[in-house]
Amino acid sequence: MAAKKVMVIGLDAAIAPNVYKYAREGHMPRVKHLLENGVCGINSYPPFPSITPPSWTTLATGATSASHGVPCFNVHIPGTGLDDMDQAFDSTLVQAEFIWEAAERVGRKAIVVNYPTSWPPRMKMGHQIAGAGLSPNEYRSRDVKQWEEGFKASLAYDQLWTTGIRVLGTDLDVEPAKGWKNAPKAAKLLEAKMPLEYRRAKDKVKDRSWYALIVDSEGKGFDRVLVCASKDAAAPLAEMRLGQWSETVVQEFDTAIGAMPAACKLKLLELSASGEDVTIYRTPLAALKGWGFPAGVEAEIPLKGLPMPYPGYLAYRMGWLDLPTLEEMMEMHHEWLAEAAHHLVANKEWDIYYMHVHTPDWVYHTYINSADRATAENEETWRRFHAAEINMYRSLDRLIARIQSGADENETVFLITSDHGAKPVGPNVNPGTILLNAGLVAFKPERQKAEEEGEEFSGQFKWEKQETHATGTLAAKFERLGEIDWSKTKAVPNRSCFIYVNLKGRDPHGIVDPKEYEKVQEEIIAALYNYTDPKTGLKPIQFAIKVQDARFFDMGGDGCGDVIYAPHPHYQGPHGGLLGSARAGEMGDVRTIFLLSGPGVKRGETIERTVWLKDVVPTLCYLADLPYPAQCEGAIVFQALEDPDMKVRECETIKRRYEKMRKSLDRAPMC
Repeated sequence: MAAKKVMVIGLDAAIAPNVYKYAREGHMPRVKHLLENGVCGINSYPPFPSITPPSWTTLATGATSASHGVPCFNVHIPGTGLDDMDQAFDSTLVQAEFIWEAAERVGRKAIVVNYPTSWPPRMKMGHQIAGAGLSPNEYRSRDVKQWEEGFKASLAYDQLWTTGIRVLGTDLDVEPAKGWKNAPKAAKLLEAKMPLEYRRAKDKVKDRSWYALIVDSEGKGFDRVLVCASKDAAAPLAEMRLGQWSETVVQEFDTAIGAMPAACKLKLLELSASGEDVTIYRTPLAALKGWGFPAGVEAEIPLKGLPMPYPGYLAYRMGWLDLPTLEEMMEMHHEWLAEAAHHLVANKEWDIYYMHVHTPDWVYHTYINSADRATAENEETWRRFHAAEINMYRSLDRLIARIQSGADENETVFLITSDHGAKPVGPNVNPGTILLNAGLVAFKPERQKAEEEGEEFSGQFKWEKQETHATGTLAAKFERLGEIDWSKTKAVPNRSCFIYVNLKGRDPHGIVDPKEYEKVQEEIIAALYNYTDPKTGLKPIQFAIKVQDARFFDMGGDGCGDVIYAPHPHYQGPHGGLLGSARAGEMGDVRTIFLLSGPGVKRGETIERTVWLKDVVPTLCYLADLPYPAQCEGAIVFQALEDPDMKVRECETIKRRYEKMRKSLDRAPMC
């Protein structure tokens, strides 16, 4: 039977060999079923750079970044300052046709769930949930500066109320309870006001406070907490004992764009017998509308789990949450995505299903070095985080199984894929410092800056330590940073893998004459290759090329810098400005997942041909008779097909039947 539908579920940063290994070991039974009944491509690679927006855009268009116009996590708009960048999640930046847009030309419909670079929706006929960021209720539109805020939330990111001292915690002042209505019978009662904070709110939210009633039920010590909307305990929003989560709390909030229903959960993390030590955690306030297309579809989605932005990983890093609590939040996130997707798949008309789940990327950015045996601090640490990694994949397998249960295996092609893999974090390589040492970058001394500001000069340069990010702020590209002197700077790093020549006539502060353009490019490349890391003795730059040669890497166009480079896999973060072939540690691997199963696909086979993410769309279109997107550049993975000549045979059959019918009509007697 020919395929009628395609279902793509993408796991951001999942390590492909681990997925296959854990499936075969029985940790991922649904994925194991797909492996046994489909094709696994073990040499599947992301485009360069190996980072979220360009990879997912390629997976949905079949186009390279040179064509779709999304070259990195951020975009630099030509003509703006070389230190000016916007996040690349806005669908208006995508210059290629999505597979679901192409399908609409012949009346085929799609469901798109939580897919980066797809919001605002460009579809006309299907259904879409989220896509403005990496998770529901997360916004990474071009007005959100990544270096300042990272992302915006519909209403509020998470919050911690505590009587102790915690990073970014909200003070909780406990005192004897007064003026309560319908308070429970108890030996003692304490209270605390809980003002809500709306961190990272996309729109202004009206101030509100909740109230905690801390209860000593039998005079044996305080044993539970009620959280109420006011000092009336008749209908508490939440009731918790130590270590317990509340039921889902749903309230309506007044925002600058109108009333917004939102959901969250609370967990009682600390409660001493004396009632003096209390800590309560709130998940992000997850808006229950505003993220669906067509508008109103949100009301149909069952509220199981929570549609949370960035669920708990920053809180874990700040020490608010322990690992088990983080895993509980992961499960809430997966449950909501699975149930929302299953509802749409089971109840809506569709021919194409596309979905992204970001959990592996969050996990690996949080603790990959502890989960890799080669880089873990000790064996005990490795065992703990290795178990957590397996639990993540088990949870993802349940999500996949739930969603795919709504589709007919006899008519659906299933693909499990990823945008890139991950590896342990290595030492930084600071390209800005390399350029500084080569005389290509200049900074203003504090004397000049002080004189300009009418201040006394201390006689020292002002340096600031900076962290290097895969996505790459200008600040992060220098080991030490002052204020750049653009009048003397020939080149600067930009984003994960680019270096720009400060070109006269193109850039606002340009000083390099266009006649000197290629000479400066060569100076940059020489500086990168000549640099030796004094700490390791290694040459940290694996390759560096001119943008004129970028087409060999499926790159190019206005979105690229003038020099493109990649560090050795020993360096940098889990992925980003790394080649897709990068491997490090015991399990680190940046290759992507390619697991294809369904009608027309071989069963239980492994293929070794190189598969690029741009090959996914044409392969799916071929199998399910879908129109090819206008800018599609990939190749069909014929080696995965049961009958690579299937379409040729179909055409020959149609031709024979047509010819037979034509001859029959030619012989028909005239009346």
